[in-house]
Amino acid sequence: MLLKSLTLRTKKTNSDFQQITGATRNTKANGLLSLSISALLAIGIFLRVFHFVDNRSLWIDEIYLATSLIKMNFGELLAPYLDYEQKAPVGFLWLVRACVMLFGTNEMALRLMPLLTGIASLFLFLPVARYFLKPMGVAVALGILALAPPLVYHAVEIKQYGFELFAAILVLYLYIRYQQKTDYGSLLFWGVAGAIIIWFSYTSIFLLAGMGIGLGLYYLLKRNWPAFFRTVIPATLWLLSFAVNYFLFTYKHAGSEWLTIWFRTYDGFMPFPPTSAADLGWFVQKIFSTLHYPLGLSWYSLHFEYNALLRILARMAWLPLIFLVVGLYGFFKHDKKVFLVMVLPFGLHLFASGLELYPFFDRLTVYLAPILILFIARGCQQLVEILPVRQRFWQYALPILLLTGPLVNSLRQVINPALFGDYKKSYQREALLYINEHYKPGDTVYVYWNTWPAYNFYKNAYGLKFDAIIGKDVRNISGSYEEYFANLRPDFEALAGKKRVWVVYNKFAMNKIGDIEGHPAWYYNDKRRTLDMIQATFDAKGRKLDSYEAIDMQVNLYDMLDK
Repeated sequence: MLLKSLTLRTKKTNSDFQQITGATRNTKANGLLSLSISALLAIGIFLRVFHFVDNRSLWIDEIYLATSLIKMNFGELLAPYLDYEQKAPVGFLWLVRACVMLFGTNEMALRLMPLLTGIASLFLFLPVARYFLKPMGVAVALGILALAPPLVYHAVEIKQYGFELFAAILVLYLYIRYQQKTDYGSLLFWGVAGAIIIWFSYTSIFLLAGMGIGLGLYYLLKRNWPAFFRTVIPATLWLLSFAVNYFLFTYKHAGSEWLTIWFRTYDGFMPFPPTSAADLGWFVQKIFSTLHYPLGLSWYSLHFEYNALLRILARMAWLPLIFLVVGLYGFFKHDKKVFLVMVLPFGLHLFASGLELYPFFDRLTVYLAPILILFIARGCQQLVEILPVRQRFWQYALPILLLTGPLVNSLRQVINPALFGDYKKSYQREALLYINEHYKPGDTVYVYWNTWPAYNFYKNAYGLKFDAIIGKDVRNISGSYEEYFANLRPDFEALAGKKRVWVVYNKFAMNKIGDIEGHPAWYYNDKRRTLDMIQATFDAKGRKLDSYEAIDMQVNLYDMLDK
């Protein structure tokens, strides 16, 4: 009897010891995760502020929108078309315009609002992630949002996509705060808040509509009529707000034919309905391309130049895909209401894409990043949890593997800011300021047609001291390269006999707003040939005195009297 009592006491002591040890281990793990979350938050803020302060030149798409923002007042920004046929939500335009009025017509003033909302996104995403995920998942989710190079880029770009991301997180935050409320005051507030967001974000309607349909469908299937009718209150306000916004502004911004053709050419629209293996391949391609952009989870940018297999494996981001599938299943199994709310916005966007109303294309999917991140973080969290205790090494190894790509790529862009933005990195400001600094009275500046938007913007924003001659765009009245240059001959003859002539052109901007992709055919057969011929023409007519060259820009100074 004594032996039995001692045995029971020993077992109880061992059990208590294991509980204490387990609690201590969990406390240490939670402390480490809390520290990791703080570190990731700090790194995310640093990356955004660093590239903001780096103050790179605007690239061509930024210039298109910024041209209107530095000269139009609040009323003019409501016009059906901005310069260069640009489109952006009214609320976003007004916020950026206010920054320009306060801080001037410079890049940092234009990018201030995207920066502030980019940083706010990190803080606002924390409670959202904590609502849906455990501490491990929260760290993974915040890590992706903080480190993904495309998401960092859009936080310091004067376009609306970073703001769309913030709006999406705000919609999710309102969901976790109000979806279980039953009082009319809370439901009305939720409805009004969502209605206001629609005026600041085009894509919020996909999220809000998906949320309203998802909740309604869930309660309908559960025959929970009180909850179903409560959902109608905020959803009705969202629908009314969208209708008013659409008929006042959005319908005027319907896609132009040239833009529809462009997105069709570059697979921006879902095959609807899919009728072939190639059509089904579109969906596979979009899955992997979305993991790469906007989530930045592939290792593609780490450059495996000498191994084609490694390049394919890195680009296709298999580990994030596994986490995504597991996370989707996890939400479906444990909370079908949340699953519907999160999945339906993708379905609505894809349906709109199939109707060629709104493309499913890299930067236009940035707003979906928070939902994708939650799926992936949930999958990572679940796989770690099912591992045997002895394999808890993977508790940290799996998240580290997942975050290695975005972390290393973002650090490379800090070490070498020329990598930031990839093909969107531009030196248009530097090229024009080089001319401005070396310009002498009597000089002539010839701006090729593809650099006109940059010259137009920086002339007004920076007060360039020279007035340029703008090269004519004669592509559409020409039938061949030879005819194109024959039509440009009057431009060249006007420059003959000048002592100093500056020639500037963009090496990459081969199209302009309104171009129909593929027309004229002779030009699209070899677009860069025209630039080579421009260079050769001036080299033959004058002696080169000076030059400035960057990735996308070429500036040459010629003495046209010397030959």
